[in-house]
Amino acid sequence: MKRTVIASVAVLLLVVAGCSSSDPTTSDEYQALEQELANTEVELAEVTAERDGLIADAAARAVRSDKSEANAERVGAIVDDPDAFGTKEEVLDELMTMATPEAIMSDTAFGPVPMRQAWSNTLWGSDATIKTWVRWMCDDGSQAGSLWTWNGEAQSGEPFELIGVNLDKFDDEGRVTASLVDWPYDEAYVRESFASGNVGSE
Repeated sequence: MKRTVIASVAVLLLVVAGCSSSDPTTSDEYQALEQELANTEVELAEVTAERDGLIADAAARAVRSDKSEANAERVGAIVDDPDAFGTKEEVLDELMTMATPEAIMSDTAFGPVPMRQAWSNTLWGSDATIKTWVRWMCDDGSQAGSLWTWNGEAQSGEPFELIGVNLDKFDDEGRVTASLVDWPYDEAYVRESFASGNVGSE
């Protein structure tokens, strides 16, 4: 496309030159076409740079998406059965390879805590398990989430069950930078369910 436009303008320059009996390069038509050619080259350079930038951005998004997807699947597998991945500390070490060191999990009922502590509280804070029902991720791998149930024995020994959702953000390496946990209940209900049980199944 670029060569075609420039070639067309060049042909017009030659035509103008051939139709003039005096020095064609001094004519207004020639000067105007020459300026148009210069403007066209600048515009094409800008369009090409913009195109190349979009291609690079798309490639970076695809790479992040693949990394985020792989990490999210790994986290999901660990959450489904943490005992299959080693001791508590081994599991936490592996989970933290898929998050940035400064990552925070913000829970609307329990508050924000560092990611490692959040995983420890979630997986070993009670005799309970998490069952993930639905997972989703943005096309560019920047955000993901899941819908799950958390059930087992409350701190009192009574049974409890809660539905929750988490939303995660990922960096360019597919690592979690922040996680938000939310509930379809008020804060007091979640805390009471976790502490006393019974009320979670209402």
